[in-house]
Amino acid sequence: MIYNDGYRPILGEKHPRALGLPFREVWPEVQMELAPLHESILSGERSAFFAEDFLLRIQRHGFRWEDAHFTISYSPIPDASAPSGVGGVLITAVETTNRVLMEGALRKSEERYRSAMHLGRIGSWEVDFVRGIRTWTREGMALFGIDLPDGLGQLGGQSDEFRQAMHPEDRHLLGEYHALTDKQDSFPAEYRILKSDGQIRWLAGYGHVLDRQPNGRAHRVINVATDITERKAAETHQRFLMQELSHRSKNLLTLVQSIADQSFRKSKDQKDFQSRLSGRLGGLAASNALLARGDWRGSSLRELIEFQLAPFIDRSSSQLEIRGPEVNLVADASQAIGLALHELATNAVKHGALSSSHGRLSISWTVDQTPSAGRLKLDWRERGGPVVTTPKQKGFGHVVIKSMIEQAVRGNVELDFAKEGLHWSLQAPGSVFLR
Repeated sequence: MIYNDGYRPILGEKHPRALGLPFREVWPEVQMELAPLHESILSGERSAFFAEDFLLRIQRHGFRWEDAHFTISYSPIPDASAPSGVGGVLITAVETTNRVLMEGALRKSEERYRSAMHLGRIGSWEVDFVRGIRTWTREGMALFGIDLPDGLGQLGGQSDEFRQAMHPEDRHLLGEYHALTDKQDSFPAEYRILKSDGQIRWLAGYGHVLDRQPNGRAHRVINVATDITERKAAETHQRFLMQELSHRSKNLLTLVQSIADQSFRKSKDQKDFQSRLSGRLGGLAASNALLARGDWRGSSLRELIEFQLAPFIDRSSSQLEIRGPEVNLVADASQAIGLALHELATNAVKHGALSSSHGRLSISWTVDQTPSAGRLKLDWRERGGPVVTTPKQKGFGHVVIKSMIEQAVRGNVELDFAKEGLHWSLQAPGSVFLR
């Protein structure tokens, strides 16, 4: 081996010992890859060899192995005295390890970037106002649901793919965004697009002017956008909840005021008033707690019954039977039925079936959820308690379990004060069902 100074870094710690030694002694670790190549050139079988970023596993710093890349050129050195006419091999080698590693890192970085763009549903594109074209990234086209050769689109006219993708009601914004590029370097954007499958998606992002024309108008603008459809849906739902909360609060305060007024009128004294009011507000609170779990949209009828009866009787008690299909009620119906159930349970504990260890309470319901004529029938039956007599006076409890609930659900209540036990029955239209 005879080499110049440029080859010394490639040799590492093998220099200067390598100078004048046979190649196979200097580089024994690469003989499997290179020895056949050398022999083919020395024998005249191969005239030359060239390779870019050729990978070799070498030891040039003690016993440490490393992967190195080289762009190499092998040429025969003519020698008339040699049997094959080739007396040696001229090797030109440029180490490319750092560049290959850098390119690999850049590729990985680009892959991570593209993965992040894909996962974040982020797309970008560049607008050239001078050439009248729009250049899309793959992520940008995927975001808009378009596919263009080489990602090249048209700026303006009927073939403007961006304008065509925009929701018809938002297309006027495109002209406004273009006008903004002449006034400021960066601007926010938010609009809807209509995809080919009919989906409407909300996008939000920014535009930034990269350079301007001599007259000051924008030349090139880079744009980035992300899909915010879910965020928009969440904001809409949040607004609905706030409006619903305001509506419920007003209704609730009106209901509380009515309960307080009626309880006061029918109470014997302050202690009786406190007892009546506390119990009824507790029943109302139980219904509202259940509604809150369902975002105030409604509640399960079975859970509503169990919530209201929980302060009065254990669910597993042999005195209690609850049966009926699973059905969900709208919020207004849940509140009204909840109050009625609480009033019925209070009366059952004081005077009815639950005031005796022999008493039995059966709550059952049937449903018909036919869209045009659905109905709910809810029955409360008491048996085995004290002999029932028809009350001489109708207090607020009667208002709650009959007129108030009839008005709230637009239904009909039947009350039977049979001697063997109270029977309360509610029939309500399909509007009480949460669909």
